Amino acid sequence: MNRNVLLRNLASLAVVATAGALRIGCAIEKCPHEAHDQTFTVQGNTCGPNGTLRLTSEKDTCDVSGEGAQRLGFPEFGRIEANAGPLPEGRWSLHEANLTLHLGPDGGVVPPDAGPSTTVTGNRHCEATRTAGTLRLECIDRRSDLSGDEVGRCAATLTAN
Repeated sequence: MNRNVLLRNLASLAVVATAGALRIGCAIEKCPHEAHDQTFTVQGNTCGPNGTLRLTSEKDTCDVSGEGAQRLGFPEFGRIEANAGPLPEGRWSLHEANLTLHLGPDGGVVPPDAGPSTTVTGNRHCEATRTAGTLRLECIDRRSDLSGDEVGRCAATLTAN
């Protein structure tokens, strides 16, 4: 009889532990917000040409996607911070983990058609921050090798439409 009680207790403990782990796992990925669909005018873009960026995010997800992002030199996908407000307030990021970077003679990132360059695999991470009423998307390019060295920066000013 003791063996059956012990097995039932172990089974109950396993169920509770699993439910707790699932609850914690689900809570980590929650970003409570309404669905976002925001268009920005991009100016002063040193990552690529100026233009229009449209960001969308489904209700209560942490993921955001950018229509027109690649054409402007930005990553296409990213994340919204938990409890972030509307997209024009910032607190979201875009990230591209597998990017071909063209490095000029000085080791900095140059456009692919800029002449002699070395190509390396890298990543671009862009953070949207609002400072003094201006929304900026600031990007850092890093090598994907073990060094993770920063090889370039670029930025743009975003105005909500």
